[in-house]
Amino acid sequence: MSSYDGCLKMVLQCILRIEAENYYSCDLTREIPVRVTIVAINGDTGFAIIQPLDGSAENDVVHYIERLAEYDTIREVEITHRSTEGYWTRAVHHLEGASIYETVLASKCMISFPIVVERGAQDLVVLCPSREALSKLLKALRSRFKSVQIRQLRSAPVAPSDVFLTPKQRTALLRAYRAGYYQIPRRTNVTKLCDGLDVKRTAMQERLRRAEQRIISAYVERNQ
Repeated sequence: MSSYDGCLKMVLQCILRIEAENYYSCDLTREIPVRVTIVAINGDTGFAIIQPLDGSAENDVVHYIERLAEYDTIREVEITHRSTEGYWTRAVHHLEGASIYETVLASKCMISFPIVVERGAQDLVVLCPSREALSKLLKALRSRFKSVQIRQLRSAPVAPSDVFLTPKQRTALLRAYRAGYYQIPRRTNVTKLCDGLDVKRTAMQERLRRAEQRIISAYVERNQ
């Protein structure tokens, strides 16, 4: 075994659920039924996708963004893009004390994005270089926030699901998505997805099912 392999085995992957009070994202999602998916953080700026929990109540998303802009700790909110997935936003904040993200970094750990916030709680995947670092992190978080629960702890990290898709599976999945195969109701079928390709219906169907299985498995592993 190489020294590189040995270093990899030292990394712990921990899935945490954090409930906080007087913390704007938790407070607002406790009141408004939306899901906030934070995809990146750069200093005091966060980028997130806001989606209604019931899949159709766009007014809840608008209400969330309006309320967010009213918070004293928020300096700026901007809707950067609208899509079928939700509203993409950029928010600049100024918190009193370290944020959850900053607390993780201060404990020599790091976050594997995205961070998901809904119903007053943040779910996040944290990578820790040692059990000592994890213990330090939990102590720091529990001293500040209402509830900090370990939902899962692994001695070997689980990589994002798209890493495990073969090129053929990825191509099939993207083609199906863009053609409306996953819309409700469906705008196409497997036979039509094969049009113009040297691919049999059974092969296309198998690629989609294997891709779906891997993505669903990764999701369950993350959330069970």
